[in-house]
Amino acid sequence: MRMFKTAPPLTALAFSGLFAAAISPAAHSQDAMPAGVEAMLRQAAGRDAAALDLAESLARDAFPGQAAPIAALAGSLRAQKREAERAAKRQAGSDILAGWSGEAEAGAALSTGNSDDRTLSLRVDLLKETLKWRHEVTAGADLQRADGQNSKERFEAGYEANYFISPRFYAAGEFGWERDTFAGYRHRLTETVGAGYVLLDGDDTRLSVEGGPGARHVFVIDTPGEAREQHEFVFRAAADFTHDLSGNAKFAQSVKTLIGADNTSVEATSSLTARINALFSARIAVTLRHETDPPDARKATDTLSRATLVYSF
Repeated sequence: MRMFKTAPPLTALAFSGLFAAAISPAAHSQDAMPAGVEAMLRQAAGRDAAALDLAESLARDAFPGQAAPIAALAGSLRAQKREAERAAKRQAGSDILAGWSGEAEAGAALSTGNSDDRTLSLRVDLLKETLKWRHEVTAGADLQRADGQNSKERFEAGYEANYFISPRFYAAGEFGWERDTFAGYRHRLTETVGAGYVLLDGDDTRLSVEGGPGARHVFVIDTPGEAREQHEFVFRAAADFTHDLSGNAKFAQSVKTLIGADNTSVEATSSLTARINALFSARIAVTLRHETDPPDARKATDTLSRATLVYSF
């Protein structure tokens, strides 16, 4: 999970910084870096690495005589940011309550008159990173009621822990729970272990893959008030992709597959998130779920589309 950062647009930042530098007395000195350039670099460093790279390139092109001090300041700012991030992770590792960030999203719809429909979608994602560990906690609910009858009741929760052996390679463990009575599942529990690898880790794009064995325990609804138990070994394969389309828009795609002897489950979610302001974003997401052997001849594929308001903290 990567949160949006609040900062002025880079083009405006660069223009204002270079303009201030050009009209300052120091702009004509070969001994001192223009004050506007330094301010621009420091503001860019507060955004992300790509913003700092662009600001440094613009500054060096505008003031070639100051290329060396501009590069030195940019390098110092990068080192300071890396050290600040490591310090925050060290603090998070020493305090169980420190270092958590997250998102809470909610969406609702109401229709009255010829039809009486109510829909509610809620989700919370929490993330904590230390020098070696990453913890992610998720919970969600999707409810729908049409003409006085419940037509969807789905609840889910999960926890995943990653231990980074190297900056890209990590061990992974996951526990998941879900309840979807309309799909035929009173409860479904999954525990898996395995390994993951970060294939891409840029400022704008990230792609990671995971895989490993585990077990799944399914309580299938046979008749009202009764449930049949199924237990099987599974293999989990998952991929997670995010790409920042701009400073205010992000695309994400996740795919998770649980392969079992009796049933294979696939879940894929695509989402587009657009930032409204420093705290709130709008999100459109589509989730597809497929079971190769659904209980009691139910439909094998379910889709869910939702539009939600996201609060980042």
